[in-house]
Amino acid sequence: MGRIGNRAQRGITTAMVLSVLLLAACGSSNTTTTTAPTSGATEISTQASIAAEVPSAIKSGGPLQIASDASYQPNEFVDPSTGQVKGWDIDLAQAVCKVWGVQCKINNVTFADIIPALLESPPKYVMAWSSYSPTAPREAKGIDFVTYAKVGESWVEHVGGPTISQPSDMCGHTVAVEGGTTEESDAWGYMGANPGGGAIAGDTNNCKTAGKADITVQSFGTQTQADAALSSGRSDFGWLDASVSFYEAKVRAGKLQIGGQTCGIAPYGVALAHSSGLQQATQDAIKYLIDHGFYKQILDSWNVASVGVSTSDVAVNVNTSSGTGTQACVPKY
Repeated sequence: MGRIGNRAQRGITTAMVLSVLLLAACGSSNTTTTTAPTSGATEISTQASIAAEVPSAIKSGGPLQIASDASYQPNEFVDPSTGQVKGWDIDLAQAVCKVWGVQCKINNVTFADIIPALLESPPKYVMAWSSYSPTAPREAKGIDFVTYAKVGESWVEHVGGPTISQPSDMCGHTVAVEGGTTEESDAWGYMGANPGGGAIAGDTNNCKTAGKADITVQSFGTQTQADAALSSGRSDFGWLDASVSFYEAKVRAGKLQIGGQTCGIAPYGVALAHSSGLQQATQDAIKYLIDHGFYKQILDSWNVASVGVSTSDVAVNVNTSSGTGTQACVPKY
C-alpha cells in the first residue's frame, strides 16, 4: 500500500496461512469495520501528558477515523471469519489510540483514495496506517509521515518460470503491482516514464538501453487483485513490500518463490495531513509504546520483529534509511 516499500521475512502460523487463502477473493471495499482488541497490548493505558497533545477538536469529534487498505496481509487485512480488519499495522494504530485515550475506527479504503481523503476539508479520515513509505511527492501534497517501522521491496516469481534477480529482468515480462505504490512508480520509472506511460523528460528507458522489450506493468486497485493475477499466471512477477511478498511465497510454497534480494529498505510512516496537528502526539505515543515494550510485543505476535525501529528513529518525514538492503531497487528517475 504505500506502500512503498519494503518488508522483512517473518514466520507464518497455520491460522494465518488459512486466512490468506480465503482472502484471495477479497479486496478493499470502502466499508467501515472496527478492529478487534490489539494483540499483546492489553495493559496499555491512557497517558495524560501525551493525550493532552491531541487537538481538542479531534477528541470531541467522535471516533477518530483511520484509513487502511486492508489487502496487505499480514500488515492489514480483512479476517474472513469475522469481517474485521486485522494486522500488525492495525494493532499499532489501536495501541496509539489507547495511549491517547480516544476511540478509533478503522476504515477499509482503496489505497489510491486515502491521501485525497486525508486532504479533504474537513478530512474524511484523520490518519492512515497503511504501510506508507514517506516520499517527497506525497509530502508536497500536504501529507506528513511519522516513522514507525522500516521495510524493503521484493519480487515474487513462479517456481519453474522466468526468474528475476535484478530490475532489468522485468523487461519483456508482465509485472503485477498495486496502483499508487512505490513499486508501480519504480516499474514505470525504470522505463523513464510515469505511471501510465507518460515519458519523464530527460530520463532513460533502461529496458531499451539494454536492448530488451518494455515491461508490461499490470496495476490493480488492491494488492489482493495483484496477488490473484500472479497466482493465476496472468503475471510473470509480482512486486511488493517484502513482508507481504515473503508471506505470499510462504503460503504458496512450491508455486511461488522470492526472486532476487530485498532492496530499498526504507521507513514506513503513519500518514496524516500537515494541518492535522497530530504530529507530536503520534510521535510521542509511538515512542511510549517502544520504550515500554508494547511495540515489541505487537511485532513479535505477528512475527515481524525485523521491521522494528528504535525510539530515535521515530520522526516526521524521514524518507531514507541506511544499512544493508537500503540500496535503491531501480536507478533514480
